[in-house]
Amino acid sequence: MIVQPHFSLDDPSDKPPCRGCSSYLMEPYIKCAECGPPPFFLCLQCFTRGFEYKKHQSDHTYEIMTSDFPVLDPSWTAQEEMALLEAVMDCGFGNWQDVANQMCTKTKEECEKHYMKHFINNPLFASTLLNLKQAEEAKTADTAIPFHCKCFATLVKDT
Repeated sequence: MIVQPHFSLDDPSDKPPCRGCSSYLMEPYIKCAECGPPPFFLCLQCFTRGFEYKKHQSDHTYEIMTSDFPVLDPSWTAQEEMALLEAVMDCGFGNWQDVANQMCTKTKEECEKHYMKHFINNPLFASTLLNLKQAEEAKTADTAIPFHCKCFATLVKDT
């Protein structure tokens, strides 16, 4: 058994249906590690009943698909991390009340503190952002670009 992160918000429309009962999959759900492609997903109810179909057997190895585990902070799940990033993109940086309203599980203070700590003031991300900024500045540096034009040479020669 492998626990596999699944970085999707709980929108059932972004996942295929359960192969056993055709219901929308809600986390956690099961992915057969031996069947596919396409991936063979089962809801927990069909998995516990031992659902089998064509080549899929109930004794196959499987992965538990979930985002319910911490990544950067023990009090935030991977699903909440993704929801925070999505909310900041939707509501805009600094709109912490709207971000918290969209998140539903954290206060505006928790959202701001977590985002600032892990995505803005994090040395790993800060150095990456600095490198990106330096690369961008290098592309737009004030350097002379030689320009060669036969017609300009002719104009200079004729004067």
